[in-house]
Parts: sequence; C-alpha cells; structure tokens
Amino acid sequence: MEDTPIRTAEKHRQALHQIEGLWHAARDSPDEVRLEKLVAAVEAYEARSFSGWNDKQTQG
Repeated sequence: MEDTPIRTAEKHRQALHQIEGLWHAARDSPDEVRLEKLVAAVEAYEARSFSGWNDKQTQG
C-alpha cells in the first residue's frame, strides 16, 4: 500500500489488515514508521467516513 490517503472501504480493510501484521514492529524500525503512517491514514479515513455516525444511530 502506497502512502496515499485511504479513499475506499476496501483500502480501509487492507490497511487494517496491514496494521495487524505490523502491530509489534520493533521501535525505530522501517516497519514502525510504516505502522505509524497506516494508523494516521486509517484515522483520517475514519474521521471522514464515520463522523457523526453515533449521532445518526441514536436519533430516533
């Protein structure tokens, strides 16, 4: 996965899978850098895609 924003649900799923594989990356390793980039991309996607989700779910 390249260092671009996540724009689709499929790319989001792929990023989550990659994060799982990198979760125990050694400190200061290239894998840790990749993990941090993936987490930031996932957080940005989720903020865009799921913002207000709880409000919509609780409104009657």
